[in-house]
Amino acid sequence: MSIKNFTEMLEYLLNVKWEDIQDSTIERAKWMIADTLFAAWYGVRSPEIQRYIQNAGTTQRDPLNTIPIVGTNFYTTPSNSAMIHGTAMVCNELDEGNQFAKGHPASHLFAPAFIAAIQNDVSGRDFIRAFIIGYEAAARLAYASNMNDDMHPHGTWGIIGGTTAAGLLQQKDNKEIIEAVLLSATFPLATSWEAAATGMTARNLYTGLGSLHAWQALELQAYGFQSSAHVIDHVWGEIMSKGIDYDLFLKDLWSPPLLEKNYFKLYPSCRFTHSAIDALVNCMLENDIDVSQVSSVLVETYGLAARLGDPDPKNRLASKFSIPFVLSALLHGNTLFDSDKEPVFSDPSIRRLAKRILVKEDPDMTAMLPDKRAARVTLKMSDGIQVSSFVRDASGGYDQPLPKNRLVEKFENMLNSTERVEKVELVLQATMQLDKIHFKQWLELIMNKSSEEYRSEKVTD
Repeated sequence: MSIKNFTEMLEYLLNVKWEDIQDSTIERAKWMIADTLFAAWYGVRSPEIQRYIQNAGTTQRDPLNTIPIVGTNFYTTPSNSAMIHGTAMVCNELDEGNQFAKGHPASHLFAPAFIAAIQNDVSGRDFIRAFIIGYEAAARLAYASNMNDDMHPHGTWGIIGGTTAAGLLQQKDNKEIIEAVLLSATFPLATSWEAAATGMTARNLYTGLGSLHAWQALELQAYGFQSSAHVIDHVWGEIMSKGIDYDLFLKDLWSPPLLEKNYFKLYPSCRFTHSAIDALVNCMLENDIDVSQVSSVLVETYGLAARLGDPDPKNRLASKFSIPFVLSALLHGNTLFDSDKEPVFSDPSIRRLAKRILVKEDPDMTAMLPDKRAARVTLKMSDGIQVSSFVRDASGGYDQPLPKNRLVEKFENMLNSTERVEKVELVLQATMQLDKIHFKQWLELIMNKSSEEYRSEKVTD
């Protein structure tokens, strides 16, 4: 086996026709598109992105600013769109992910595919197909290469998903797309897990820059720039990881696609916190817990999650990567949609209890990866009674029924506006019909514009 398996995988995927895609895959992709859209919608409200939009956006579509910014009345250039949307999707830790990839494929491919779909006047069916194929390409590279754990997955292997999806929507031939993918696979960022753990928003920019690289790779390939499978083997087999398992590029390929093994986040915090959250929620549902009587909490979990043990996060992003903080916030009766906001973030009682929550690795749970992400939470009460709950995997995963009602509730929490119920319903109805309508029809619906309004803003590009 060799790196040739990578290009063989790409050839196979690029030849997948709409008729080859199962209904279950299409259905899941639609929910993932909606989920990613709402993540961007929520993320554009972050202060950094608001300032970015004010400087890089226009309220009228013009020959340069042709791409609408989700959740706003602004337009921007394709390059700024890749940066803004890619960054926005990951700002609030609500983007979908894949435990076999150990990261977030959809947030890397959505922005380049979104731009290409607008520019090339594609059908909704074309967009879904490109989304599915791009997702599989990126997730497979991640699965096979098993990137170093000290790196953050944003802005790395996901880049090739955006290049693949956008290349398909640009109607490039297989050879051109593969050459562009070889380029984009050569451009991973040197990311740091510490950027996330310490709450540095450079971590959010990883995905924006990755989306931009994915978009630019197609243009650079057209100019004649080249990379090779040999270079990819070196980058991903030696520099970014401890070695590639070449079998995983082709093993069980499309049976089913890795997209069908994704997870949806139900909590706005790092996925590695979710098993512990679920275990704590079980404890709280099964027992009448008085937070004032909790003397200590022990969290046992898998190695990657056990790193999130800082009880005293210094900023809002870091709080989303702190198991002690999110559990303490929940025990105090807060929702996690409020936990990174004042006055919850600085609540002295939450901070004190967080310092009494210990997180440690259980080697048996680490051995369950990547199939299961387990956690056990044990509360010790002041009277000596202990309350404990164990979960084998976090909620929202592929092996559980799609929690549609909870996803809808999540979307409504993300919009946080008076018309949120109506808006969520409108977007979901449009997205569930995406394979039957034109992409720009879908765009008009989700941007809450009529066809007449959209046509009146058209310009000669």
